[in-house]
Amino acid sequence: MRVVWAVVAAVALGAGAVAAQQAAMPAPVVQAQDLTRVSAHVQVIPDRGLSGLPNVGFIVGTKAVLVVDTGLGPPNGETVAAVTRRIAPGRKIYLVATHAHPEHDLGAQAFPAGTTLIRSSVQAREEAADMRVAAAFAQRGADWAALLKGAVFRPADLTFETRHVLDLGGVSAEIEAMGPAHTPGDTIVWVPADRVLFSGDLAMKLQPSMATPTATLADWRRVLDRQAALAPAIVVPSHGPVGDAGFIEGYRDYLAEVARRTAEAKRAGQDPAQAVETVAAAMADRYPDRARLGGAVRMAWKDVEG
Repeated sequence: MRVVWAVVAAVALGAGAVAAQQAAMPAPVVQAQDLTRVSAHVQVIPDRGLSGLPNVGFIVGTKAVLVVDTGLGPPNGETVAAVTRRIAPGRKIYLVATHAHPEHDLGAQAFPAGTTLIRSSVQAREEAADMRVAAAFAQRGADWAALLKGAVFRPADLTFETRHVLDLGGVSAEIEAMGPAHTPGDTIVWVPADRVLFSGDLAMKLQPSMATPTATLADWRRVLDRQAALAPAIVVPSHGPVGDAGFIEGYRDYLAEVARRTAEAKRAGQDPAQAVETVAAAMADRYPDRARLGGAVRMAWKDVEG
C-alpha cells in the first residue's frame, strides 16, 4: 500500500528560517467539543490537522481512565483534564505521553495531583530535549508562547522498562516502550479488547520524522514489525486522521523505497548530499516534506551497503 503524505512542519524550527509561516500558524488549542468515540472504550479529541496539536486519547474503564497525550502547555492540559473528569467521573486517572515533545507532554502539570503519570525509563530522562523543542515552539508566535508559559516537564510517578499493563476495569491498556525511533523514548498504547493502537509518531498518514541520531533503519523496522504483529483494526496516530494498519504498511513501503534508492545512489559513487537530491527527485511528488525525506536518506546512508 502506498500512502501519500501531506507536508508537515519539522519538529524544531531553525531560528528565523520560516518566520512568516510561523506567524501565520494558528494556535494549537484542544477543542473539547470535538470529542469523538472511536470504539467501545476509546474516545479521541482530533487534532483537526493543525501543527502542534496532537490527537488526545481517552481509554475509559469502570475503575480508571488512561489519557494519551496532553496538548501543548498547561491551558490545553487543563482542558484535557476537565474532559477526563467529565467522561470518567470519580475514577482514577492515569496519563501517558506517546513521546517527550511539548505538544504531547507539556500539559501534564495541569492534571490533578492524584494523577499517575507513567513513563518508560528512557522517556523519563528526556526533560532537556522536551524543553529545547518547547523553546523552538514558543518562537512560532505569541499565542504559542502563551500556551507554553510556565510549562514544565512533570516527573513520572511510575516508570517501566519495556511494558506496563493497566487494568482500567473491564478493559486493559498495554503501554510499551518502542524507542529509539522518532524519539529515544517513543511509547505506544494497545487496547486489545477494542484492537485500537495509539501509535504515536511511529505510524501515521503524515510522512515520518526520522531525526533521532541514535536510531537506525533496523530500529524503525523493528518498531513497525511490532505494531503490525498486534494486527490493529484502528490506529490512532499522534497527528492526522485516525486510520488502520495501512499506516504501518505505508511506513514500511517508505522505508523500503528510501533504502533501495539510497543504496543505488551510494553504489553510483554519490555522497550523502547528492543522494538526498537524487532520492528526493524520485520521491518528492509522493512524499513532499523534503526535510523529512532528507532525514530518512541520511539514516539509510549509514545502514545500507554501497
